[in-house]
Amino acid sequence: MPRQTPFGYARNTITIDCPFTGHLDGTGAYNLIVSKTLGYACELERVEVVTTVVGTGTSASKPMSVRKGSATGTVCGSITPNLSNQGTIAAVLAGTVTTAAGANLFLDTDTLSVTFDTGAATAFTAGGFDLLLTLRTRLQRAA
Repeated sequence: MPRQTPFGYARNTITIDCPFTGHLDGTGAYNLIVSKTLGYACELERVEVVTTVVGTGTSASKPMSVRKGSATGTVCGSITPNLSNQGTIAAVLAGTVTTAAGANLFLDTDTLSVTFDTGAATAFTAGGFDLLLTLRTRLQRAA
């Protein structure tokens, strides 16, 4: 792995499209991303959802978890898009990132997974959003 420099951080945002069909139209748990190797050391800094299609459906809600490791790995971030926060195009919903020591730190060989969880899940009848994961990494130079 290249050595880190003391010159601050670089941020990278991963955008994941979550359209209605196959993502928001059910209530069961499923995996959106499983064990994706990022290939660089970083820290999960923010989890956000941006509405792309206005949500509809009685009490609709889709809890999601960002995990370090496999689909059953350590939860390092979470967010719950629901009907009340998915009513306007381009609305931004901020999730939470764990503050537990080291839980949101990834080495270059660690993997990342994103799961839709069953807890409090109620299907949308329409809707769509982009999931944004902001990762912070130290600038690197050749070893």
